[in-house]
Amino acid sequence: MKRHISILLSFLFLFFFSISFALTEKDFEHSMNFYQKLVEKKVRVEELIFTLEKIFKKYNDIEINLAPVREKLLTLRKFKVSRDFYIKLEARGASIDERIAALKRILIKFRNIDADLSGMEKKLERLQEARAGEEEGLKKFEGFEVEKETAAPTIEPEEEKIEEFEEGEISGSEIEEEVEKVEDLKEFKEFEP
Repeated sequence: MKRHISILLSFLFLFFFSISFALTEKDFEHSMNFYQKLVEKKVRVEELIFTLEKIFKKYNDIEINLAPVREKLLTLRKFKVSRDFYIKLEARGASIDERIAALKRILIKFRNIDADLSGMEKKLERLQEARAGEEEGLKKFEGFEVEKETAAPTIEPEEEKIEEFEEGEISGSEIEEEVEKVEDLKEFKEFEP
């Protein structure tokens, strides 16, 4: 009889374990559906990363294949690092060409990611439009030529006459004025050697 009880308890344990595993799989599916709804709502990357981390921790000890969750999580983290780098690049005043190149790399690398890339795509379009506007302005400037009739008259320098002074020809008042100018400059520290 004891043998039958132990066998019966073993079957009950396996039965309840399989039921609890089925519930866990359904919970996992429910969690992934919730994540997918967040993706459809186009929430911020940080929220997607947070949700995937919670799902990974919750189902890590159960025998569920979490490889897709891990891959999505790693890809989102890499995207966040790239996005943060672009923000720093923009803040330090990088040129339009540098920012366009960085955005193109990010958009190509992460084109199939769950995160919303529409904001970065709009930035790229605006930067490309700005660069096209600059190029048109430069073309107009390069094509601009001044006709001789409308140009300002050029002044040709006259030959300077160098007068040689003999000793004693410079008046004392002129020397005093020059000394005063030099003494006035002593007040400014930026002129000191």
